[in-house]
Amino acid sequence: MNRIAIAINPSKDKNNEIFHKVKKEITKHFNTSEIIMLNSYDVATYDFSKTIDLMVVLGGDGTILGVARGINGKVDIPILGINIGNLGFLSSVEISDMNDAFKKIKNKNYILQKRMLLECELPLENFQDEHKALNDIVIARGTLSRMVKFHVFIDGKRYYTFKGDGLIIATPTGSTAYSFSAGGPFIYPNLDVITLTPICPHTKGMQPIVLNGYSEIEVKAEIGEEEIYITFDGQKAIKTNHETYIKIKKSKYYAKIVLFDDYDYFKVLRSKIINNSKECEGD
Repeated sequence: MNRIAIAINPSKDKNNEIFHKVKKEITKHFNTSEIIMLNSYDVATYDFSKTIDLMVVLGGDGTILGVARGINGKVDIPILGINIGNLGFLSSVEISDMNDAFKKIKNKNYILQKRMLLECELPLENFQDEHKALNDIVIARGTLSRMVKFHVFIDGKRYYTFKGDGLIIATPTGSTAYSFSAGGPFIYPNLDVITLTPICPHTKGMQPIVLNGYSEIEVKAEIGEEEIYITFDGQKAIKTNHETYIKIKKSKYYAKIVLFDDYDYFKVLRSKIINNSKECEGD
Protein backbone atom coordinates (compact mmCIF):
# COMPACT_ATOMS: atom_id res chain seq x y z
CA MET A 1 0.00 0.00 0.00
CA ASN A 2 1.67 3.16 -1.21
CA ARG A 3 -0.58 5.87 0.18
CA ILE A 4 -2.64 5.54 3.35
CA ALA A 5 -4.86 8.25 4.80
CA ILE A 6 -5.69 8.54 8.49
CA ALA A 7 -8.94 10.41 9.13
CA ILE A 8 -9.32 11.34 12.75
CA ASN A 9 -12.04 12.99 14.78
CA PRO A 10 -10.11 15.94 16.30
CA SER A 11 -12.36 16.07 19.36
CA LYS A 12 -11.18 12.57 20.33
CA ASP A 13 -7.45 13.17 19.79
CA LYS A 14 -6.79 16.83 20.55
CA ASN A 15 -3.02 16.43 20.88
CA ASN A 16 -2.62 13.97 17.97
CA GLU A 17 -1.25 11.32 20.34
CA ILE A 18 -3.45 8.56 18.91
CA PHE A 19 -2.66 9.64 15.34
CA HIS A 20 1.07 9.32 15.89
CA LYS A 21 0.60 5.95 17.60
CA VAL A 22 -1.37 4.63 14.62
CA LYS A 23 1.09 6.15 12.14
CA LYS A 24 3.95 4.36 13.89
CA GLU A 25 2.13 1.03 13.60
CA ILE A 26 1.46 1.61 9.89
CA THR A 27 5.13 2.30 9.16
CA LYS A 28 6.03 -0.96 10.92
CA HIS A 29 3.87 -3.02 8.58
CA PHE A 30 3.81 -1.20 5.24
CA ASN A 31 6.34 0.39 2.93
CA THR A 32 4.21 3.44 2.31
CA SER A 33 5.37 6.38 0.27
CA GLU A 34 3.01 8.73 2.09
CA ILE A 35 0.77 8.76 5.16
CA ILE A 36 -1.80 11.54 5.03
CA MET A 37 -3.49 13.05 8.07
CA LEU A 38 -7.06 14.22 7.53
CA ASN A 39 -9.51 15.96 9.79
CA SER A 40 -12.59 13.74 9.56
CA TYR A 41 -14.80 16.81 9.14
CA ASP A 42 -12.84 17.93 6.06
CA VAL A 43 -12.85 14.64 4.11
CA ALA A 44 -15.66 15.80 1.80
CA THR A 45 -13.56 18.73 0.56
CA TYR A 46 -10.25 16.86 0.20
CA ASP A 47 -8.66 16.58 -3.25
CA PHE A 48 -8.61 12.86 -4.05
CA SER A 49 -6.83 13.25 -7.39
CA LYS A 50 -4.07 10.93 -6.15
CA THR A 51 -4.92 7.32 -5.36
CA ILE A 52 -5.35 6.36 -1.71
CA ASP A 53 -5.11 2.63 -0.97
CA LEU A 54 -6.64 2.63 2.50
CA MET A 55 -8.61 5.06 4.67
CA VAL A 56 -8.00 4.45 8.36
CA VAL A 57 -10.76 6.13 10.37
CA LEU A 58 -10.11 6.90 14.04
CA GLY A 59 -13.25 7.66 16.01
CA GLY A 60 -16.64 6.17 16.72
CA ASP A 61 -19.58 5.31 14.50
CA GLY A 62 -20.33 8.96 13.76
CA THR A 63 -16.83 9.53 12.42
CA ILE A 64 -17.10 6.54 10.08
CA LEU A 65 -20.49 7.70 8.83
CA GLY A 66 -19.15 11.17 8.05
CA VAL A 67 -16.08 9.84 6.25
CA ALA A 68 -18.11 7.32 4.22
CA ARG A 69 -20.45 10.08 3.03
CA GLY A 70 -17.49 12.35 2.31
CA ILE A 71 -15.56 9.99 0.04
CA ASN A 72 -18.36 8.16 -1.76
CA GLY A 73 -19.25 9.60 -5.10
CA LYS A 74 -15.67 10.83 -5.45
CA VAL A 75 -13.39 7.83 -4.94
CA ASP A 76 -13.46 4.13 -4.13
CA ILE A 77 -11.41 3.61 -0.97
CA PRO A 78 -11.55 0.75 1.57
CA ILE A 79 -12.38 1.99 5.07
CA LEU A 80 -10.74 0.53 8.17
CA GLY A 81 -12.57 1.78 11.25
CA ILE A 82 -10.55 1.82 14.48
CA ASN A 83 -12.78 2.56 17.43
CA ILE A 84 -11.72 5.30 19.83
CA GLY A 85 -15.32 6.33 20.50
CA ASN A 86 -18.12 4.91 22.61
CA LEU A 87 -20.21 2.36 20.69
CA GLY A 88 -17.97 1.36 17.80
CA PHE A 89 -20.55 -0.85 16.09
CA LEU A 90 -19.27 0.04 12.61
CA SER A 91 -15.60 -0.21 13.50
CA SER A 92 -13.47 -3.07 12.23
CA VAL A 93 -11.34 -3.24 15.39
CA GLU A 94 -10.72 -1.62 18.74
CA ILE A 95 -7.65 0.59 19.14
CA SER A 96 -5.98 -2.10 21.29
CA ASP A 97 -6.16 -4.60 18.38
CA MET A 98 -4.78 -2.41 15.60
CA ASN A 99 -1.40 -4.21 15.47
CA ASP A 100 -3.09 -7.49 14.58
CA ALA A 101 -5.36 -5.67 12.13
CA PHE A 102 -2.44 -4.21 10.15
CA LYS A 103 -0.74 -7.64 10.10
CA LYS A 104 -3.87 -9.18 8.60
CA ILE A 105 -4.17 -6.45 5.98
CA LYS A 106 -0.51 -6.90 5.03
CA ASN A 107 -1.09 -10.65 4.65
CA LYS A 108 -4.37 -10.03 2.79
CA ASN A 109 -6.39 -11.83 5.45
CA TYR A 110 -9.42 -9.58 5.15
CA ILE A 111 -12.52 -8.97 3.09
CA LEU A 112 -14.19 -5.83 1.79
CA GLN A 113 -17.88 -5.77 2.64
CA LYS A 114 -19.94 -3.50 0.41
CA ARG A 115 -22.49 -1.40 2.28
CA MET A 116 -25.23 0.33 0.32
CA LEU A 117 -25.86 4.06 0.60
CA LEU A 118 -29.00 6.09 0.03
CA GLU A 119 -29.28 9.29 -1.95
CA CYS A 120 -31.96 11.93 -1.88
CA GLU A 121 -33.56 14.26 -4.42
CA LEU A 122 -35.13 17.32 -2.85
CA PRO A 123 -36.49 20.21 -4.94
CA LEU A 124 -35.15 22.98 -2.75
CA GLU A 125 -32.98 25.94 -3.68
CA ASN A 126 -29.27 25.35 -2.99
CA PHE A 127 -29.82 21.65 -2.33
CA GLN A 128 -27.22 19.44 -3.99
CA ASP A 129 -27.98 15.93 -5.15
CA GLU A 130 -24.81 14.44 -3.70
CA HIS A 131 -26.35 14.25 -0.24
CA LYS A 132 -26.00 10.60 0.71
CA ALA A 133 -26.43 8.48 3.81
CA LEU A 134 -24.84 5.26 5.01
CA ASN A 135 -27.28 4.81 7.92
CA ASP A 136 -30.52 6.60 7.18
CA ILE A 137 -32.41 9.58 5.85
CA VAL A 138 -34.99 10.85 8.32
CA ILE A 139 -37.93 13.13 7.49
CA ALA A 140 -39.35 14.56 10.69
CA ARG A 141 -41.26 17.48 12.15
CA GLY A 142 -39.53 20.33 13.93
CA THR A 143 -40.10 21.69 17.42
CA LEU A 144 -43.87 22.17 17.31
CA SER A 145 -45.98 19.39 18.78
CA ARG A 146 -48.41 19.09 15.86
CA MET A 147 -48.21 15.91 13.80
CA VAL A 148 -47.42 15.94 10.10
CA LYS A 149 -49.31 14.06 7.39
CA PHE A 150 -47.02 11.91 5.25
CA HIS A 151 -48.00 10.45 1.88
CA VAL A 152 -45.70 7.54 0.99
CA PHE A 153 -45.31 6.14 -2.54
CA ILE A 154 -43.17 3.18 -3.58
CA ASP A 155 -42.15 2.80 -7.23
CA GLY A 156 -44.88 5.24 -8.21
CA LYS A 157 -47.64 3.42 -6.33
CA ARG A 158 -49.33 4.75 -3.20
CA TYR A 159 -48.27 2.76 -0.14
CA TYR A 160 -49.84 4.60 2.79
CA THR A 161 -50.83 7.95 4.24
CA PHE A 162 -50.27 8.46 7.94
CA LYS A 163 -49.94 11.12 10.58
CA GLY A 164 -46.99 11.08 12.93
CA ASP A 165 -43.68 12.62 13.88
CA GLY A 166 -41.67 11.37 10.94
CA LEU A 167 -40.33 8.58 8.78
CA ILE A 168 -36.96 6.80 8.81
CA ILE A 169 -35.63 5.45 5.52
CA ALA A 170 -32.75 3.17 6.48
CA THR A 171 -30.09 0.98 4.91
CA PRO A 172 -29.18 -2.40 6.45
CA THR A 173 -26.24 -0.65 8.12
CA GLY A 174 -28.67 1.84 9.64
CA SER A 175 -31.09 -0.85 10.82
CA THR A 176 -29.26 -0.95 14.17
CA ALA A 177 -29.48 2.82 14.65
CA TYR A 178 -32.54 5.12 14.80
CA SER A 179 -34.70 2.62 12.92
CA PHE A 180 -34.10 0.02 15.64
CA SER A 181 -35.03 2.54 18.34
CA ALA A 182 -38.29 3.26 16.51
CA GLY A 183 -39.24 -0.40 16.25
CA GLY A 184 -37.63 -1.42 12.96
CA PRO A 185 -36.01 -4.84 12.36
CA PHE A 186 -32.34 -5.75 12.28
CA ILE A 187 -31.16 -6.31 8.69
CA TYR A 188 -27.96 -8.19 7.81
CA PRO A 189 -25.55 -5.47 6.67
CA ASN A 190 -24.52 -6.74 3.23
CA LEU A 191 -28.09 -7.05 1.90
CA ASP A 192 -29.46 -4.56 -0.61
CA VAL A 193 -32.78 -3.63 0.98
CA ILE A 194 -34.39 -0.45 2.30
CA THR A 195 -36.43 -0.21 5.49
CA LEU A 196 -39.20 2.32 6.14
CA THR A 197 -39.95 2.85 9.82
CA PRO A 198 -42.51 5.41 11.05
CA ILE A 199 -41.76 7.63 14.04
CA CYS A 200 -44.63 7.72 16.54
CA PRO A 201 -47.38 7.06 13.95
CA HIS A 202 -50.87 8.06 15.04
CA THR A 203 -52.18 5.54 12.52
CA LYS A 204 -51.66 2.00 13.81
CA GLY A 205 -51.79 0.54 10.32
CA MET A 206 -48.48 2.17 9.45
CA GLN A 207 -45.88 -0.47 10.32
CA PRO A 208 -42.20 -0.89 9.34
CA ILE A 209 -41.71 -2.43 5.90
CA VAL A 210 -38.66 -3.86 4.14
CA LEU A 211 -38.32 -3.07 0.43
CA ASN A 212 -36.18 -4.22 -2.45
CA GLY A 213 -33.01 -2.12 -2.63
CA TYR A 214 -33.95 -0.89 -6.10
CA SER A 215 -37.25 0.56 -4.93
CA GLU A 216 -37.71 4.30 -5.21
CA ILE A 217 -39.47 5.97 -2.29
CA GLU A 218 -41.35 9.23 -2.65
CA VAL A 219 -42.60 11.08 0.39
CA LYS A 220 -44.86 14.11 0.39
CA ALA A 221 -45.09 15.86 3.75
CA GLU A 222 -48.08 18.12 4.32
CA ILE A 223 -47.25 20.94 6.71
CA GLY A 224 -48.72 24.29 7.63
CA GLU A 225 -46.65 26.55 9.81
CA GLU A 226 -44.56 23.63 11.06
CA GLU A 227 -41.00 22.96 9.99
CA ILE A 228 -39.74 19.74 8.45
CA TYR A 229 -36.15 18.51 8.78
CA ILE A 230 -34.48 16.09 6.38
CA THR A 231 -31.53 14.58 8.23
CA PHE A 232 -28.69 12.47 6.84
CA ASP A 233 -27.12 9.93 9.23
CA GLY A 234 -28.21 12.14 12.12
CA GLN A 235 -25.39 14.55 11.22
CA LYS A 236 -26.49 16.85 8.39
CA ALA A 237 -29.93 18.45 8.37
CA ILE A 238 -31.90 20.53 5.87
CA LYS A 239 -34.87 22.55 7.08
CA THR A 240 -37.91 23.40 5.05
CA ASN A 241 -41.13 25.10 6.13
CA HIS A 242 -43.34 24.48 3.14
CA GLU A 243 -44.88 21.46 1.43
CA THR A 244 -42.01 19.04 0.93
CA TYR A 245 -41.67 16.37 -1.75
CA ILE A 246 -38.74 14.00 -1.36
CA LYS A 247 -37.39 11.18 -3.52
CA ILE A 248 -35.04 8.61 -2.01
CA LYS A 249 -33.33 5.67 -3.68
CA LYS A 250 -30.27 3.49 -3.46
CA SER A 251 -27.06 5.22 -4.50
CA LYS A 252 -24.90 3.70 -7.21
CA TYR A 253 -21.96 4.06 -4.80
CA TYR A 254 -21.07 1.73 -1.95
CA ALA A 255 -19.02 2.12 1.19
CA LYS A 256 -16.38 -0.60 1.37
CA ILE A 257 -15.69 -1.66 4.95
CA VAL A 258 -12.60 -3.71 5.86
CA LEU A 259 -13.54 -6.81 7.87
CA PHE A 260 -11.40 -9.70 9.05
CA ASP A 261 -11.78 -13.47 8.85
CA ASP A 262 -12.84 -13.74 12.48
CA TYR A 263 -15.56 -11.07 12.15
CA ASP A 264 -18.83 -12.27 13.69
CA TYR A 265 -21.74 -9.90 13.00
CA PHE A 266 -24.00 -11.57 15.55
CA LYS A 267 -21.36 -11.37 18.28
CA VAL A 268 -20.95 -7.65 17.57
CA LEU A 269 -24.73 -7.24 17.52
CA ARG A 270 -25.04 -8.90 20.93
CA SER A 271 -22.19 -7.04 22.60
CA LYS A 272 -22.73 -3.58 21.11
CA ILE A 273 -26.52 -3.36 20.69
CA ILE A 274 -28.60 -6.08 22.36
CA ASN A 275 -26.70 -6.41 25.64
CA ASN A 276 -26.27 -2.64 25.86
CA SER A 277 -30.05 -2.27 25.57
CA LYS A 278 -30.54 -4.68 28.47
CA GLU A 279 -28.07 -2.73 30.60
CA CYS A 280 -30.00 0.47 29.94
CA GLU A 281 -33.23 -1.23 31.03
CA GLY A 282 -31.67 -2.02 34.37
CA ASP A 283 -30.49 1.55 35.08
